[in-house]
Amino acid sequence: MGRSGRGAPPGVPPQNRRAPVGAGSASDAPTALTDRADRADWGGRSRTGTGTGTGTEARATDRATDRVARRRAEATAETAAASPAAKRRDRTARRTLGAALATTAASTLVPGSGHLLLRRTRTGAVILGLFLLLVAAALVVAFTLRRTTLVESVLSTSVLAAAALAALAIGLAWVAVVARTYALARPRNMGLGKKILGTGTAAVLCMAVAVPFGYAADLANSSRSLLNELFDGGPGGTDATVALGKDRLNVLLLGSDAGPDRTGTRTDTMMLASIDTTTGRTTLFGLPRNIQRAEFTPGTPMAKEFPNGFHDPSDPLSGNYLLNAVYAYAHEHPALAPKGPTDDIGLNLLQDSISYMTGLPIDYYLEVNMAGFSSLVDAMGGVTVNVGPTPIPINGVTADGRHVKPDGYIQPGVQNLDGEEALWFARSRRDSTDYDRMSRQRCLINSVLEQKSPADLIANFQSVATATKENVDTNIPQQVLPALAALAGEGFSLQSIAFDPSLPDPSEPDGKFNTGRPDVEYMRRVVQEALDPPAPAPTSAAAPSAPTTSPRAESTATSGSDETAEGRAAPSDLAQSCAATAAGATDQGPDTGGN
Repeated sequence: MGRSGRGAPPGVPPQNRRAPVGAGSASDAPTALTDRADRADWGGRSRTGTGTGTGTEARATDRATDRVARRRAEATAETAAASPAAKRRDRTARRTLGAALATTAASTLVPGSGHLLLRRTRTGAVILGLFLLLVAAALVVAFTLRRTTLVESVLSTSVLAAAALAALAIGLAWVAVVARTYALARPRNMGLGKKILGTGTAAVLCMAVAVPFGYAADLANSSRSLLNELFDGGPGGTDATVALGKDRLNVLLLGSDAGPDRTGTRTDTMMLASIDTTTGRTTLFGLPRNIQRAEFTPGTPMAKEFPNGFHDPSDPLSGNYLLNAVYAYAHEHPALAPKGPTDDIGLNLLQDSISYMTGLPIDYYLEVNMAGFSSLVDAMGGVTVNVGPTPIPINGVTADGRHVKPDGYIQPGVQNLDGEEALWFARSRRDSTDYDRMSRQRCLINSVLEQKSPADLIANFQSVATATKENVDTNIPQQVLPALAALAGEGFSLQSIAFDPSLPDPSEPDGKFNTGRPDVEYMRRVVQEALDPPAPAPTSAAAPSAPTTSPRAESTATSGSDETAEGRAAPSDLAQSCAATAAGATDQGPDTGGN
């Protein structure tokens, strides 16, 4: 039977009729080829007019069947080659080591970019999105977070612990992304040399990510440990919750002369810092080491032992009974020293004396020994001071007070001092007095506070913390640190009063404060007026009274209004005092050079 037009051969069942080749999709190719073969076979049978056929017909049928099988196999192969898995295998076969390492390096710089280059779009987009989110958050924090808030965070052990964990987690995740990128990108059939080169390079890239994050995690964790160890809130300090609610915190600053060239411990530097917790205004009350007849709280064993003040009646000028010897005396006579508030009886006795004479309760103490001060200045990168026109001797006074040839000099003028030089700038007594030394110490503290911001401490935190850990003792609890740092970061003002002859005292014949027999009531009045100045007296047309202050006291005052007609001196601004002192010293004579 012949064909009828362009339709299907007569007799073909409807279910076997197919669209012409090319009318369907690519996935229909095997079926279309089969249909064509079936139609050809059906047509052949129709032309013979029989379904049983002869030998020739059987051979024709076999050939048609073979053609159908071949075409079906070819169509299946084409379909398989077009699948995503096959395409990935093809790309893998064409990869080179250089391209794999370049892709891995891209993930090292920007996580997720390597996956995108490998057409792992979904995974790459997720990783890159998380990375960009972290970067955006960091930028927002950097541009919106106040510096004081950052300092407070760095001084919080809980924040440091969270930062250490975050750095560790981000670092590990980033390393995993880099390693996975290389595993996906590397060629499958590489020689041993290329395998070693590729694996080694990928390991280096992983280390480039791991090292900075590991360092950050270690820094945060070690800083947390140092804060826990140093600021453990030792005995004797005000409870942190109480301290944070006080209007004023009083911190006793001690510089102990316990260096390697000294026998025993003497507190040659004593300052009481009173900090206004609202404004940050801080007043330093300097107490000379040579104050005689120091007094103690009435009713205590020391007050009964020395009813007329701390001195030796048989040797009133003995150096063993000055204020700086109170600490050592307590350890030599423990029965006379109070057992609290701290676990150091020497410190307890000294705190009792200073607190009683100034009328201020002491919340905390901070003690730095000589070696510690030098290390701290070095850790902060030195400090710049105006030495003045006269060189400062380095050493030159023995432990028994004899003057010998100095080991060297700190040169005059503006100098950047390292730790050792700063130590001798504050410590030297050769060719000067104790009061000169006290003045230099206050100016040095002012210079450090002016030049070294909390951000500088953060930048050098590891070295500063190490020096502090080894040479500083304090009972300030870590919960109070952020609040103190916030006050420091706001640029608090620093003022000073020294209980030395530069302080006017109208009750004394010469109008100067007497360190040989201090008037405790007057000391307390000076402290209270410095912290809570009285209202200014009304102006009067009467002629001004004769000045009762010494020239030195006048030079350290902020302005003429800082003194009243009665001779009371208000605390001087420390920065202006130091500048005025340096300028005044410069006017006194020419630069004398080194030796």
